[in-house]
Amino acid sequence: MRNYLNLSWLFLLLLCSPTLRADDDTFMHDGVQFHRWELPVYRFAELTPQVALRTEYAQHTFQNPGDWILLKGSMKAYEIDLVFTKYPENIDKWRTNYYDLLSSRLKTLFELDSTLRNANIKWNMVLQTQCKTEEEAINYFHGFVIKYHPRKIPFIDQVKSPDQLRMLISGEARVKDSTVFQVMERHPEWNDMLVVMDWTGSMYQHGAQLVLWHKLHLDRTEQHVAHFVFFNDGNSKKTWQKKPGKTGGVYHSRTADLEEIVETMTFVMSKGNGGDPEENDLEAVLTGQQYLSDFGSVILIADNKSDVRDMELLGEISHPVHIILCDVQNGEIHPHYQEIAEKTGGSIHTLTQDLSFAPAQ
Repeated sequence: MRNYLNLSWLFLLLLCSPTLRADDDTFMHDGVQFHRWELPVYRFAELTPQVALRTEYAQHTFQNPGDWILLKGSMKAYEIDLVFTKYPENIDKWRTNYYDLLSSRLKTLFELDSTLRNANIKWNMVLQTQCKTEEEAINYFHGFVIKYHPRKIPFIDQVKSPDQLRMLISGEARVKDSTVFQVMERHPEWNDMLVVMDWTGSMYQHGAQLVLWHKLHLDRTEQHVAHFVFFNDGNSKKTWQKKPGKTGGVYHSRTADLEEIVETMTFVMSKGNGGDPEENDLEAVLTGQQYLSDFGSVILIADNKSDVRDMELLGEISHPVHIILCDVQNGEIHPHYQEIAEKTGGSIHTLTQDLSFAPAQ
């Protein structure tokens, strides 16, 4: 059955108006004032810093939300284009409720970045009119184009407090090394993830990136974190007290509640921050493997500068381990992590490289 639009008379008037002047062709929707334009095909402005958040035809979820998240802390939006296709030309033949679609797209954008709901930003509604068939319309660009200026935002090289952790997760501060975020964006095939995270002092900035990425994917089913496991190499034990498999300092957090994740991270920080050149990576992986269920991909976020304290546990790992390796210099990968990936049939991922050790099919 055809679903016809049921819009207010004002919105119908705006969509059907032949006037293209932005000075009087404006309308409000969900608290946003739009200038309405009609163009044959949307063209991206050359030499203008911008991010295009793409949606599929008649859909509202973004295909590439990370493109703006990586920039939003350091950039300030001054103009946003929301691009549709005006197809069919005759409103009586429309099957998609564009009024609801407009609301859904705005809601998705503001969930991604609430600061974009700002009266100082100029908003444009752009309707592309050249397409003559639905097949053509599907191939046009749809979504938001955010035009921005750079702004100053603090860099945090070493996270030393829960407040700094929250700043990174909220996007109020940033780090120079975006390894974790970039790797997660490159691997949509990982799902129902058991994420095991080195949560010692030098790794706080990298772990915060993972939680920021998780925050953006909470409503997705195709790329999902099932469990977080944090390890701090023994809760401040003395080195002589740390025995392979019994070092301790391994903690689990559910993933649906962001506040619980942050509280767990803060608690683990308070219990200890490492201090030795070795870490209990495999004890943490093994703990997650043995005591948790309903997970698929096993992801280990590790420090390339640290040895693995408990390599003798490697034979007990029964899942491929995909290692996101931080602080890799000159492409030199620590042999412990290479051995873990090789023996489990997993992989190693750096800022720029993806190395697979999965057995040949």
